Amino acid sequence: MVGTRNKTLIKDELIRYISSFGLDVKTFTKARGNRGFFKEGRIDVSKTLDDTSAVKTLVHEFAHYVHYNLDKKLKDLTILFGEDNEVIRDELLAVTMYVDENALCKKLTAEREKLKTGIKALADNIKMTYPKFSLSERFKEFRSYSRWSDLRYLEKYDRVKVQSWNTSKVYSVSAVRADFPDIPEVFVDYLKLKSKQRKRAKISRRINKLSKYYNEPCELFARFVEGVYLDIEKTKELAPTCYEKFVELYNKNHYPGLREVFSIIRIII
Repeated sequence: MVGTRNKTLIKDELIRYISSFGLDVKTFTKARGNRGFFKEGRIDVSKTLDDTSAVKTLVHEFAHYVHYNLDKKLKDLTILFGEDNEVIRDELLAVTMYVDENALCKKLTAEREKLKTGIKALADNIKMTYPKFSLSERFKEFRSYSRWSDLRYLEKYDRVKVQSWNTSKVYSVSAVRADFPDIPEVFVDYLKLKSKQRKRAKISRRINKLSKYYNEPCELFARFVEGVYLDIEKTKELAPTCYEKFVELYNKNHYPGLREVFSIIRIII
């Protein structure tokens, strides 16, 4: 990665070059809450980024533009590397995880594991009173206890507003003892367990969504190009097959405009 050149000058030079393709490069927006984004005819870079991060983002978004020129659907890895197979995808994902640690979902995975441990502890507590309790089956004893009470709503929701005639009442799992003073402790544990299960499911959906995003061909290629910019030797180490195929096509000027961008950021292939 370039080290001593002034990042402001690099950023400005990149913007001028990218703009020469007819792209509208905007650096004074929130970039839809992201670091940046590419859309046909436009590249946005978040105004919150410093020049170093802005250069990295410009490289990433221009890689999307390169891909778009080769494949309008941004779905084809074969057109980018000459083939698409497990080796190619595994190497690209390795570079992605190096370039963007968020791809590892460390915090989300740790939180999910913490919830899993909490669920097991609560289930064990419940089994001390109801040995046949199972996470995969309905808890009939709770259903029987709460059948005619607003308590039953907390089995499905952490917080719920119940309306009756001209009155309404808000209940929550966190305040269940105050709202239902006579509730047995085992049923409090059960509601806490159900709440943790909902939170774990939400985190799992988030992880799956992120995994799908990071495995999209357009994102794999953009982060590979980022990797070449950040540390070319590390990228070679992580993705030797991809790098070899990339260099072969690069030397044939296969990637529109990328050679000039690499020249601006002083990357020699």
